[in-house]
Amino acid sequence: MTREELLVSLRTWFQKFRATVWFRITYLVLLGIIVAELHVLALSSIACLVILLMPVSTFVVPYWLGERKPRRFAVNGLVVFSVAILLAAAMSTQALLTQKDAIPLRSLPEFQTSKMILSNGTVTPYHAPPSTTFTFRVRLTTTVNGTPDAFPVYLNLSILRGLSFSPLSANQMTPRLGNDSANNTKAGTWYETRVNLSDAIYGYGFSVRDQGGNWTFSNADLGPVIASGWTLYGFFVFAVAFAYGVILVAFLFYFAILFLWWYTRRTREARAKATSRMAETSKAIPKEGTKESPKASSDSPLTFGGKAAKATAFTCTNCGADVEETDAKCPKCGAVFED
Repeated sequence: MTREELLVSLRTWFQKFRATVWFRITYLVLLGIIVAELHVLALSSIACLVILLMPVSTFVVPYWLGERKPRRFAVNGLVVFSVAILLAAAMSTQALLTQKDAIPLRSLPEFQTSKMILSNGTVTPYHAPPSTTFTFRVRLTTTVNGTPDAFPVYLNLSILRGLSFSPLSANQMTPRLGNDSANNTKAGTWYETRVNLSDAIYGYGFSVRDQGGNWTFSNADLGPVIASGWTLYGFFVFAVAFAYGVILVAFLFYFAILFLWWYTRRTREARAKATSRMAETSKAIPKEGTKESPKASSDSPLTFGGKAAKATAFTCTNCGADVEETDAKCPKCGAVFED
């Protein structure tokens, strides 16, 4: 088979495939994959561009392929974003399950100017079955000299109940002195605590306060990973669809684009119909005039008082009355006409 014959056969196959419902299913699934991949970039600096590309690509691709029915566009949006949610949740679950160690936590940016700085907050082991003893550690560094007892450090542990995280009782951590942990917090002191946890989804973070009542908090993370993969997948489906907000905003933006397109199209069609009616009306008026003009010409002359009006050829110079050419005198004033 030559190259030209191969291209012709592929083109013929594609034309047949495009006429089937599987073609629509294929490009909707591909769009769902694209939207799911864009969701990964939602936490980057191009988040606004990502939120714009999701609905625009979902609308433009079917439109480019010839879709014009608003109802099918609405179904397309439901299918694409549903596929995107399921795939994005699967990718998040896989990323968490393959993550070997906890990501070190540190003080939030708004607390960077505080005299207390938390860093390298972790939990070990990060993956473990229920009833395992988990060790949480964090390092405290202060800008002033101080003893570890002057800065109580707490483990802020939360558990997923229903659709939201509920805080558990705060665990005060114990200073652990050693080669890399000084008795002076200015040089850096390690704090740790051990906790036994059951099968659930947890989130953790750290906080510290000084004797003046000032607080510093670290960022938070999921962990330790105890729950099964399916439990985590269910959590991420809800988080991607609603909690994170990216897919939800893109979904609403898509239907806003769809409404604007439908409204513009409907307005354009209404304007076209009105223009067509005006054109038909303007064409009908001259036609009626041309039909009446021959009829008017065939009618008898205008009559006044039931008698036909006489055709006039001259005007009396004395009274201004109309006279015929054969009249010898004016029928109104009696003036005699000279030949």
